[in-house]
Amino acid sequence: MADMPRILRADDLQPLLKIDLLIEPMREAFRQASLGCSASPIAVLHPTATSDMHVKSATLDGAPIFTVKMAGWSQDRADRGLQPTTGMIAVYDSATCELRALLDDEHLISDYRTAAAGALVADALAQPDASTLAVVGTGAQARLQAEAVCLVRDIDRILVWGRDTVKAEAFAADLDATLGKPTVMTLADLGAAIAESDVIVCATAAKDPVLRGEWLRPGQHVTSVGSDDATKAELSADCFARADLVVVDSLDAAGRYGSLARAGFFQEGGIDGRTKAPVAEIGTLLNEGRLRRNASEHVTVASLVGLGVQDLAAILALRDELW
Repeated sequence: MADMPRILRADDLQPLLKIDLLIEPMREAFRQASLGCSASPIAVLHPTATSDMHVKSATLDGAPIFTVKMAGWSQDRADRGLQPTTGMIAVYDSATCELRALLDDEHLISDYRTAAAGALVADALAQPDASTLAVVGTGAQARLQAEAVCLVRDIDRILVWGRDTVKAEAFAADLDATLGKPTVMTLADLGAAIAESDVIVCATAAKDPVLRGEWLRPGQHVTSVGSDDATKAELSADCFARADLVVVDSLDAAGRYGSLARAGFFQEGGIDGRTKAPVAEIGTLLNEGRLRRNASEHVTVASLVGLGVQDLAAILALRDELW
């Protein structure tokens, strides 16, 4: 008889999750994905017009386990003042396909591995002396992305923008208390916030773009993590037209989901017939030693959908603590 699977709740997992400890596992996950050593199928369900459920599975060559994740988002929960995200991850033995663990993580692992990926790309692509960060969004992932950028750059000012000014003010106060050093303030004018920033992170559930290319200036880096299905888009097409380099976690996923897909980036002729910026997978650039900013005046964009292999890599990194 197989051993009973271990069941862990969000409270069990929270103390184990650290952004800095997951950066290297994310680096390796992207490398392996681009080498074809993993599989990360994605299915997105829409139970209602204002909710979605992502099913992201992952295998990795040689790994003793594989994972199947169900991660949801609900506007109804957000409207009621609840955490809008839900989720759990089933962990299976690779050889026997027996269930080893059920992680009722309430989206925590997804949140932290996404933040670690944000830290990875910001460290590679943001200006070395970047000091001002714009945070677009007021949810849990926006907070974690701010923390992630502060891990890899000496940020002294954070500008927060959100559609709901009350939420934005509360978020800024919470971020200020959490981070300590940077000055955190809200700006009602998103264009002004972008113009003043060296690094921009977008972590929203926007159905239509909130960041416009006309606001971008030379030398900036943008990371977008909220546009993870075919209904969402945080970045307008002209953001990509302005970019000198666009990096994605998966070319296949970026062609189907998120801002790049909405912009028609992968269609013949590029965006509105204009010249495409180079677009490449993070893992490919890592494997070739080319994940870096090539000129100080370049605009770089990371548009991340999220891959199941990132969840698997995070769990592999924590497995000694999990079971």
